[in-house]
Amino acid sequence: MEKKRRNGKVIRKTLCYLALVLLSIIFMFPLYWFFLNSIKSYEQIFQYPPKFFVWPMRFENYGEAYQYSALDFGKMLKNSAIITILSVVGAMISSSIVAFGFSQIKWKGRDQVFMLVILTMIIPTEVVLTPLYFIYRKLNLLDTWFPLIAPFFFAKPFYTFMMRQSMMGIPLELSESAMIDGCNVWKRFLYIVLPQSKPALLAVMIMAMQDQWNNYLEPLIYINSNSKQTISVGLTFFSGMYNIQWNLVFAAAVIVALPILLVFIFMQKYFIQGVVVSGVKG
Repeated sequence: MEKKRRNGKVIRKTLCYLALVLLSIIFMFPLYWFFLNSIKSYEQIFQYPPKFFVWPMRFENYGEAYQYSALDFGKMLKNSAIITILSVVGAMISSSIVAFGFSQIKWKGRDQVFMLVILTMIIPTEVVLTPLYFIYRKLNLLDTWFPLIAPFFFAKPFYTFMMRQSMMGIPLELSESAMIDGCNVWKRFLYIVLPQSKPALLAVMIMAMQDQWNNYLEPLIYINSNSKQTISVGLTFFSGMYNIQWNLVFAAAVIVALPILLVFIFMQKYFIQGVVVSGVKG
């Protein structure tokens, strides 16, 4: 009986692993195909039937994409990196401070104001683009990075929600005891609350990085100069009037996607932990 139970457990475990391997192959195949197209020649991309392995591999596509004559690839990568770093810093600072006010400080109407903040999440970005465009034009801020970076310094609702949910799980007694020991509000925030909200803060960092690095619509609208443009818009420069070099498009897209993939691979533990903590507390 014991042997039969043990064999059943082994069979279930084996079937579970086989299912996980199969699902991993299904989900990883688009990434593999994406990378495979980046090392093909232009003719091989349209070859039928398609081949799932190519030889020789054409890694020259990456160099040609980087040195593409229609755009300054390196400059646009640098622009995106600077904009993304500043935006991530703004998102982490603003969302954590606002979330601290919504979770650890008691004031009249706190929960009602928080609900209003959350309700703004239902407003599509496209709805506010036109009025924001006229505001930035009036302030002579078009064709600058300000319209891209500034919103991240004003506590985006979803980031604030995640940080607030995490901070709600921190006992108020810790802050109150620190206050009795002479800590002011900022010291309570910096030394008591923020260190315990590290997983949620890292999750906000990853999401803000992804949002800004992949941002296409706003740079397209607010920035006119190619020297200030981001790489997400720069990828469209590979589309010519009569011909699109698809192998170079895929190679450039791999280069652009690589930073986000690496960040997620090395920090996925903190990202998942932050999302879980933010979801179960509060």
